[in-house]
Amino acid sequence: MPERLWFNASTEVSQRLDTNVFFDYSSPRPDYAFRVLPNVTVGYEALKNTSMYANYFVIKDNFADNTILSPPTTQSLSWGLQNTQYFGKKTSLQLDFQARELWQISHLRQFDFLPGLTLTHVANPKNIMFASSLLQLRGGKYFVAPTREIDPFFTIGYIHRRGSWTFLLSNTYVMNFRNRNAIPQQSNFSMISNLEVMRPVLKELPSMQAFVRAEPVWNWHSNKQPGLSGFDFRIYGGLRLVANKPSYYAGMENLRQQILESEQGPSNN
Repeated sequence: MPERLWFNASTEVSQRLDTNVFFDYSSPRPDYAFRVLPNVTVGYEALKNTSMYANYFVIKDNFADNTILSPPTTQSLSWGLQNTQYFGKKTSLQLDFQARELWQISHLRQFDFLPGLTLTHVANPKNIMFASSLLQLRGGKYFVAPTREIDPFFTIGYIHRRGSWTFLLSNTYVMNFRNRNAIPQQSNFSMISNLEVMRPVLKELPSMQAFVRAEPVWNWHSNKQPGLSGFDFRIYGGLRLVANKPSYYAGMENLRQQILESEQGPSNN
């Protein structure tokens, strides 16, 4: 494959217990759900540390009891640009801009501009810390936004590896500011925490991982509107298959530069 080409692909199959599937403040209803989530990103490193890419993912849930929630299939198709800046060998800052069309149900289409940045610090191979911010600018027509809502996301997280086990802890704070054109129209705030434990199913197949994830969700400032209110707790269990290829362009360019410098030898003063 070309050295500038890179891709990430994953498919997640999970089951979960959801304690408040309608996000209702006064009458939470639990349910069991089965989810399939394929996600593919293909990129090309046009310049050193700068890539253009396309992403596609699908979220399909099937509920055991409240089957009215099962028919929608969420699909997302986007393209984007990203640039990564390195500060020493352990810290990096990734700047990203994405334009996305989102299909949720048959009569509802959304368009998002998604500028964001992610700061990552690798303390050592076993401990990684990250923080990110993303601004979702939502509209109803392609490349027309924000005509419906403006939603800032703020995330902090920590990854720890111990042997074949990986532990992920993250917390995301979301503010949804919606107008009368938005669906739904009610604004709200929410916080989503994640604690995930994963490990390869087989040592011979590290790309196939089993995982368990706990996900509490808090909602407020929503005037107790159903769908945006109350507390929900989800517990997931499933399998994830991952495949990826990095871009080798930056590494090859650094190697070429080192070879040229070694061939030139030390300069004479």
